[in-house]
Amino acid sequence: MAFHRDVRESANPFSIEDVLSFSGRWDKRIAIDLTAEMEFIFAEKITTLPQMRNMLAVKGYRGLGQRITSDVKEKHGPDALRAMADAMRNYALEHPGLSAATFRNAESASSDWQEAGAELFRIAHQVFAQVEIEGEEAAQALRILRCLVRGFVISEMAASFFVEPSEYQRAFDQGIEVFVRGLPALKSQSISNQR
Repeated sequence: MAFHRDVRESANPFSIEDVLSFSGRWDKRIAIDLTAEMEFIFAEKITTLPQMRNMLAVKGYRGLGQRITSDVKEKHGPDALRAMADAMRNYALEHPGLSAATFRNAESASSDWQEAGAELFRIAHQVFAQVEIEGEEAAQALRILRCLVRGFVISEMAASFFVEPSEYQRAFDQGIEVFVRGLPALKSQSISNQR
């Protein structure tokens, strides 16, 4: 099908398949991921956009929490932290729609959204505690890590910097190593602020 087809030919000039055929591979993966979730939504009789956002966020938080828990199992200290970062990145690449929902803050009064978010943060804070980062330092470290992971995932999805997937992995590993080694700066800053 030609992209420049005359839209006056029919009332519905493009089908969903047509639109997806013009999209990049990540656009397709996001659409497929969200379509699968939409099928689940309709089974649950969710009819409003806020309900949809809530369901996607809860499912994303729970899925990411399970992935982190599984991937850090039997790892300790900095190795557990690296495993958590890898789990976050891999989950985002495998489930881009659900992952995008986890980057939103729980802006609704939905108790299930808030509970799922709190459970995910509890899991992450347990990993940070293994490298002696706790409390507000852990909350800040998690914000930084989420931004770092999200930046790498968006770049990889857009294929904006590198050619080979191994180059993304290498750059991500180096970025996470810088993050891990830089965590003591949060403690130093916390001590400075207390004076």
